[in-house]
Formats: sequence, C-alpha cells, structure tokens
Amino acid sequence: MRKIRIVLLILLGLNSRLMAQEAEQNRLKKSEIEQVFLAHNLTLLAQRFHIQQAEAGMLQAKLWPNPKIEISEVNLWKNPSSETLPALIGHYGKNQQVALELEQTIELAGKRKKRIQLQLLEKENAKLQFEELLRNLKYDLRNKCIELQVLQERERLYSDQVTIFHKLAQSYQKQWKEGNVSEMDYLRIQSESIAFANKLSEIQQQKIEKMNAVAQYLGSKGQALSIIDTLGIPVFIGNKANEWKLIALDSRSDYKLIHNELKKSKAQLEIEKAERVPDLQVSLNYDRGGNIMRDFVGVGLAMDLPLFNRNQGNIKVAQLELEKNKIEIEQFRIDIEREIGFLAARLSNLESSLKATDQQFDGKLDIALERYVRNFQQQRLTIVEFIDFINNYMENKEAILERRANYLQYGEELAYLIGKDIAS
Repeated sequence: MRKIRIVLLILLGLNSRLMAQEAEQNRLKKSEIEQVFLAHNLTLLAQRFHIQQAEAGMLQAKLWPNPKIEISEVNLWKNPSSETLPALIGHYGKNQQVALELEQTIELAGKRKKRIQLQLLEKENAKLQFEELLRNLKYDLRNKCIELQVLQERERLYSDQVTIFHKLAQSYQKQWKEGNVSEMDYLRIQSESIAFANKLSEIQQQKIEKMNAVAQYLGSKGQALSIIDTLGIPVFIGNKANEWKLIALDSRSDYKLIHNELKKSKAQLEIEKAERVPDLQVSLNYDRGGNIMRDFVGVGLAMDLPLFNRNQGNIKVAQLELEKNKIEIEQFRIDIEREIGFLAARLSNLESSLKATDQQFDGKLDIALERYVRNFQQQRLTIVEFIDFINNYMENKEAILERRANYLQYGEELAYLIGKDIAS
C-alpha cells in the first residue's frame, strides 16, 4: 500500500513539474507560429537562393559569345631566305613575321533570344518550386499543430481525472482506516488513480515529442511551446466541390509547375530547331611578311555545311518530351479533381456527424461529471456505477475531440489540395 502511494506521489509530482515548465513556455496562437515559420524556417531561406541562381542564369543567357584573338606565324629566328622588313620597335623586327586573327561568332536563327526565353521559364520554375515547398511545409506544420492541440486537450482531460481520483483516493484512504469503506473499494479507487496518472504521463511524453516536431519548422526560434487555440466546435466549410476544383486548377503551384514544364519543352524544341542553322564565324586577319603583301589585312567568313547533322535526333527528343508533358498535365488535372471530390465527400460526412451531435453535449458531459463526483462522494452511487460513468465520460470526450480534430485536418487537407486558404 505504501509503495502504491509513493508511485502515485511521484507521478503527481512529475505532472506538477511538467505543468510548471509549461507555464514558462511560449504560449502562441497557431497564426503566430506560422509567422515565425515564414520568417525563420531554414529550408525556406535556402530555397530562395534557387530563385537568385535562376536570375543569375538569365543574366548569363543574355551575354554574347566572346571574340577570339589568335597570334600565329611568329618566327623566333631568321633564315637565309628572309627579307628585310621595316622595324617594329626601334631596330627590332626587321626579319620578324607575325599573323593576327580576330574572330567573332554570330548566332543565327535567334538562338540567343530563345535561350533567354528558356531561362525566363527556369526562373519561373524556381519561384513555383519555392511556392510548392512552402505549400508542403505549411501543410505539415499545420497538421502537427493540430496534433499538438489534441495532445494538450487530452492532457487537460486526464489531468482533471488525476485530480479527481487523487482527492477520492485520499478520502477513501481515510475512510478505510476508519473502517467506513472496504479495502477492496479503496484499492479500486487507488488503482484508477494510478492508471490515469500513468496515462497522463504517457500523453505528456507524446506532447513533448510533438513540441519538438513543431519546433523543427521554426529554425533558430524553435523551442518548446504550447498552443493557445482550443479545439472547440469547428466552423463548417460546406460542400463546394466544383468551385474548389476550379480554384485548385488556378492556384496549385505543382499544377502551375507542370504547365511551366510544358512551356519549357516548347522553348527547348524551338532551340533545337534553331540549332539546324549553323552559326556564322566572322574574322579579321592581319599578316606581316607572310604573303606577297608585307602588311596584309583581310576578312573572312566561315560556316558549317548542314549536310549530315541537322540536329534531327535532339529535335525528336524535344518533340517527345513535349507530348509527354501534355499527357502528364491531363493526368494531373484528373488526379486533382478526383482527390478534391473524395475529400469533399469525407468533409460532408463528418460535418453531418458533428451536426447530429448536440452542440451542448460536451458541456453537458462536464456538468454530469460534477454531479456524479458529488453523488459518489455522498455515497449515493456504488463504485462500479461511478467508474462505469467515468469510462463512458472519457470515451465520449475523446470521441468528440477526435471528430473535431479530424474535421480541422480535413480542412487543412482541403486548403492543401486547393493550393490556398479558403473562407469558411
């Protein structure tokens, strides 16, 4: 008996310390947690560099090819057949020969403009990838916040039961010693008290783990916190499946991404077609002492003859990529509309279940609990009747909590599928 009391006191002491620690933690609204996430999440901060890299790539695409200069035919000594030429510097260079060539590549068929257009689409890709990362991280964070809310509500629920049964156990211990109740009844109350304390400790451990999961999204500001928002009666969204599908096709960043991939495929095809046209090489030549003229200046043009390689293979690859993108877009559209349709049905079903329950039922359960505790203390109820009610009370409270949490999670999943927050 003494060991049971010691275990109970240890568990209650642990609960007290955890409650005291929670008082020192940050207490934030979910909207405030999201603001911290947007400002300090390191994954988001790192992803922004991809946008800057795409901008740098666009700058590179705008640059012209560098001109090429070549110095050749420089003799280091003279032979008997050499002619005497005017000196280059002072008395030096009377027998020196040299050739200079300046060459510039001129891209034809608008290759440079087409590459710039492709790089613009790459930049758009980087922006859409950032939006998609934000959409996914925000969805994960919001779900973890709901899970943390559920654990906080369960902690309060079990904490109340620990308090009730602790007081009852103290009262029954005193009455047992005075011979007013049986040892069996006292042990039953004591065992229920320990069971609730054990469950409370388990929930608190889960809550600490979930706090850590939330803190991982907050970068340098990540720390233990509790959420002020409670899981009350949810604001019902209603069923607007057709409207949601249209919004999703207009708002989803991943759907925009795959459309942008289609545009990139078209731009790449244009580049591959332009590659059929060879580039033009324009050159300016100077030759000292290497021809019938002592100082020869000439111009030249060079171009590949597209007889065998007209870039046929790369053009075919780009055409097939374009066709593949068109099929993927259609499949993506079908998937989005199907997912939203099924989720709308789940929301409607759960909404009907919640509305079918008396909106005041939760409060009525708490009032009934107070009455049962009072009647039990006044010995108007047997211990079996009291514990049976407590089990029924906890089952109903947890079921209400689960349905409300599920509805909130469905709402967050809907916002995720649509690609934007929706008005209730």
